[in-house]
Amino acid sequence: MECKKCSHRFTEIPDLENHVSNVYSDDYFFEGAAGYPNYLAEKNILLKTGKRYSKILAKFTKPGKVLDIGSAAGFILNGFKESGWQCHGIEPNENMALYGRNELILDIQTSDLETYKTDKKFDLISMIQVIGHFYDLDKALLNVSRFSKKNGLVLVESWNMKSAVARLLGKHWHEYSPPSVVHWFSDQTLNQLFNYYGFEIIAKGRPAKRINLRHALSFYQEKAPAFSRPIFNLLNRSLGKLTFMYPPFDLKWYLFKKLKD
Repeated sequence: MECKKCSHRFTEIPDLENHVSNVYSDDYFFEGAAGYPNYLAEKNILLKTGKRYSKILAKFTKPGKVLDIGSAAGFILNGFKESGWQCHGIEPNENMALYGRNELILDIQTSDLETYKTDKKFDLISMIQVIGHFYDLDKALLNVSRFSKKNGLVLVESWNMKSAVARLLGKHWHEYSPPSVVHWFSDQTLNQLFNYYGFEIIAKGRPAKRINLRHALSFYQEKAPAFSRPIFNLLNRSLGKLTFMYPPFDLKWYLFKKLKD
């Protein structure tokens, strides 16, 4: 659906009570489709993502205390840690959070953002590929505001529903993948959202994002006709371990600064 007043695009969640446990089970991280074929295999790619964003942030702030939303196993958060940030994270999947705590010695709590409670205030809140997944956008953004220091920053990486790619592919655009993704944004609607909660945008750009070919293929295999699936299987077996630069035509990063509660 799309709001006639603000143009925000979203879908209803049929089983709200069990949404998080159903969608972000272990299958999300290891069964492909709208999730990951093997999340742990993308460790090095995601570590570099954290380091790359740390370099971008260095133009605007010094390393401080960061809260990473949807940390999974902590690979992106570990990139922030290696760049000098004091790292904290939340992740609704217990096994992913355990991996980050045990293997990477990171403070990752098992929780979703909507119900998370803390007295800490953060210099940065990181939401990489997360904002489209919130089951209660209002509760999530209220907590972002509560947990941010005055003049604190929020880093968002999100897909652009008004991009040429999204318009060209229409209903076949890979980000139209509920129940995992339930919100879709444009530059305009994302700005409106953060303005409402007391933030202003101070920078944006297109990420130099690398992606595993097997991960990319899993997006499209789920929606492809049945007769084409042997081709996807062949590509996975022969080329699945390769990585490539994702063309950033429908993907952006945004940096917001808190002005008021």
